[in-house]
Amino acid sequence: MVEESQKKKVVKNVFLFLIKFNLLLIPFYVIIYMDIDFYTLQTLFAHILSLVLRLLGYKVSVSGFFMFVGDEELPIDISRDCIGWKSTYSLFALVLATKGKLKEKLKFLLIWIPVLLILNFFRVLLTIICGLLFGVEYLELIHAFIWQVIMMFVLLGIWYIWLRSTGYSKRVKE
Repeated sequence: MVEESQKKKVVKNVFLFLIKFNLLLIPFYVIIYMDIDFYTLQTLFAHILSLVLRLLGYKVSVSGFFMFVGDEELPIDISRDCIGWKSTYSLFALVLATKGKLKEKLKFLLIWIPVLLILNFFRVLLTIICGLLFGVEYLELIHAFIWQVIMMFVLLGIWYIWLRSTGYSKRVKE
């Protein structure tokens, strides 16, 4: 049975994590509340996405961060959220809020943030392709439900890798 003092240490560590995590989320909410745009990144993302779609044989035209794909010129708005900033920032906040050495955290993020961004790129690419193949009516289902759930599990999975690699669950009791 776990001693009372160990339980208190665990509760204290969880409480400190939640405080740090929520403080780190302040910029996240400021971006949302103030509706700060990422037009340059959205436009770059749209151009890279259009290049890949062209390489796959699709007809694509781009205007800013709007894409028109396929023979029917399916309109695709590459919104601020399409570029993966929310999952990237969430991973950043989760890792930084967790106990550990800053150098280890930054090393981990240097590897896993690009992985997360690449996965996000494929999420958008596959959503567009599925919409073209199966019909526009499936785009919202694929985009808003299936991929959001998958990306949440990916994000939590990457954070779990961080926790395991640092032995955090063992150190929580310290």
